[in-house]
Amino acid sequence: MKLSFAVLLFAVVSWSSQLYGYTSQTDSLEVIMKTFSFQYRQAVEADSTEQRLVHVRQMQQGIVAAQQAPMRDDLAEQFIEGFQRVAAKLDGIELALLNGQLAQAEQKLQQIDRLRIEYHQLRKRSFWQWLFGDRS
Repeated sequence: MKLSFAVLLFAVVSWSSQLYGYTSQTDSLEVIMKTFSFQYRQAVEADSTEQRLVHVRQMQQGIVAAQQAPMRDDLAEQFIEGFQRVAAKLDGIELALLNGQLAQAEQKLQQIDRLRIEYHQLRKRSFWQWLFGDRS
């Protein structure tokens, strides 16, 4: 009885991981992006230009790591495009901070948040899209 349950549990977990595309590849990218998100919040809440600059540079490192991480083949091109767009914004934020242009840096930080929302929609697929595939 215990063996049957273990086999059934293993089958369900294996099937669900295939259905939702969870693998060690997506997990590593997810960890990188969660760290990036944390650094983003820290940059937004930073009290000084120096602190904000530290977090921006850590986000830049995160984007480099994300670009090198394995990702789902069906979304790789779109994710890489998004990473490039975010990297360009981060470079602009760094430059603005170094030049003392705090308002411009904050505006670009908000643009990164909008990019996050835009690209998170790509990652989230409905049950029906997983079941039948994308028809677009």
